[in-house]
Formats: sequence, structure tokens, C-alpha cells
Amino acid sequence: MGSGNGVLGCLRCHGRRAVDEKRVRSSVVENGSPKPQATARPIQPEPDVTPVKEEPVPAESPKGFELTGFVSNDAGEWDDKALASLLGGQPTKLDELSDVDAGAGPVQRVPVVLRDGSVYSGQWLGRARHGMGKHFAMDGSRYVGSFANDLYEGEGEVKYINGDSFRGIFKGGMRNGKGVMTYANGDMFDGNWRNNVRHGFGVERFADGSVYMGMFNNNKREGVGELKMSNGVLYEGTFDNDVTGKGRMVWPTGESYVGEFKNGYKHRYGVTTYRSGPVLSEKGTYAMGRMHGLFECVMRDGHVLRFMYKNGKLMEDVTNKKKAGKLMAPPPVPEVEAGGLVLVDELPDNKVV
Repeated sequence: MGSGNGVLGCLRCHGRRAVDEKRVRSSVVENGSPKPQATARPIQPEPDVTPVKEEPVPAESPKGFELTGFVSNDAGEWDDKALASLLGGQPTKLDELSDVDAGAGPVQRVPVVLRDGSVYSGQWLGRARHGMGKHFAMDGSRYVGSFANDLYEGEGEVKYINGDSFRGIFKGGMRNGKGVMTYANGDMFDGNWRNNVRHGFGVERFADGSVYMGMFNNNKREGVGELKMSNGVLYEGTFDNDVTGKGRMVWPTGESYVGEFKNGYKHRYGVTTYRSGPVLSEKGTYAMGRMHGLFECVMRDGHVLRFMYKNGKLMEDVTNKKKAGKLMAPPPVPEVEAGGLVLVDELPDNKVV
């Protein structure tokens, strides 16, 4: 008799599977019912414009990140001696910086304390940061790279107090263009950015070995993509931050499903094909992974059987016109059970994006 959750059914449908590995963290969304999308973190408050509100950062710097120049790991307050040692001398306040003719081109000047308390060491064009330089922010992050008109512009690298780092192209003080974000937990994103968020084509590699390759829209996986899970499951199709839309999923056992998905589950119409066992294929409709409606099973010997399901429960052997509860043989089951379907998750709130 078919089970209520669809484990036994027209060819042992595995539409609604238990998650058998750690859910992928992404932004592919950290998920089941997707969490709200993480917001983009501002790059820096600028000295001559209205400062951008910074997101909170961890109080302690993680292992491997050297937080120098501050009184404590809380950042936010410079240690004068440590800062002088870091810069090779005491910095000058911005208001005390003497004017230089901008027509002379970018010039290297002494380190300067900006109005927000952060420190800049590098080239200037008149009274604007312009050229190559280093920026030590009050939240403990550091930027090394190119500046233009007081903003990060061109190639640069940022290291954050939580251990994350970004290397790539900046425009207007934000990540714009190609860039690589490496996270302290071992995850990595390599792809296109627009105004600080992932946008366009990109590749996500997760610490557990899972890989997503495809399109992003405003920091969400959206459009066509491919997800290779560390447990061997492969999905090719459309995404709406998680596995939602039309696509094809293949399990290591050789079982495959072509049809519609919602939040990682078989949903609506689809066809499942088996590599071994008495059942060759089954087709029908699902409701969040549970068989729901008429299913048609094609046997390897050519016979076709039909069964009716409701919310995963076998209701009727349509072929033999037998209701559930009457004497009837259970639908045939594949010889090899497929692995679990791993859902995709949303980006953790503590990640810098």
C-alpha cells in the first residue's frame, strides 16, 4: 500500500525527501522557507559626503585576521602608538592638511585622519583621495587599491573584521564589475557585481563542495543555473533564489526527474525515470513533493499501471479498479532507493555581501 508521504507509490516516488545533508548556504539561499534576503553592506563613509550607515560587525576579530591600530578588538578607537607604528608616523587631521594644486597630478602625502575617524594613507589630487592608497575604516575593515574623487574606484581589495575578503572592481565606492568574495567559513563567490550585490553571471562554491553556476538578479539566484550538490545530486533549470521553476534533477542512483519544482520539492507535473528495478518511469502531479492526482507507471516489461493519490496517500488502483483498503497489491518499488533531495538555503545574515 502506498504511504502517506509518497515514499511507496507509483514507482516509489521520492518527491518529498528528508534533507540528508547540511543545507547549502548562500545566499543558495540558507532555506526551506527562505529567509529575508541579506542587504548589501556599504563600503565606507566618505569624508566629504554624508556617511553611509554601517551594519554591525562582530565584537571580536576571527582567527587569522590581524586587527592592528585599535585599543581593543572592538575596533572603533585608535591606539595612538599602535597606529603610528602601523603608518610609520602620526597621521595628520584632514582639517590640518595643507592645500596642494590639483593641477600637479596625484601626489603621495602623509597619512590623514578623515572626518569619520578612519585613516587614509596614499595619493591625493588636491584635497581628494585619488590614485593608489590604503583606507583603514573604524569598523576594522581595510581597503588597499585605487581611489578617484574620494571613492574606491578601479581595482582594490577589502578585508573585513569578520574574516571575509573581497578582491575586484569598484566604481563609485561600491563593488561594480568582476570580483571574488571569499568568506571566513570557506564559501566563495566569483562573478559579477552591481552596486555591492551579486548581479549577472557568477559561480558560488560552498565549503562542503557544492557548486552553483548561473545567473543572479539583485543578489538572488534568478534565471537559469546549475547546482551540483556535495552528495552527488545535480539540478539544471531555473531558480528563484532556490530550486523553483522547471528543470531536471539527477540522483547518484541514476534516478532522474524532469518537471516543475517549488522550494526544492517536486511540484505540479513531472516525470521520474529509474535506471533499475521493475519500474521504468512514472508521471503525474505533485503537491510540495507529495503525489497528488493520477499517476501512470510504465513497467520495464511494457505494462502500464495507473494509481490515484491524494496528498501522498494511495487512494485507488485505477488499472484494476480497486479502492484503497481492498485486497490489492502495492505499486511496484524501484530496487535501489535514491538519495535525499537537499534544499537550497539563503545567504546567512552575518555574511558581508
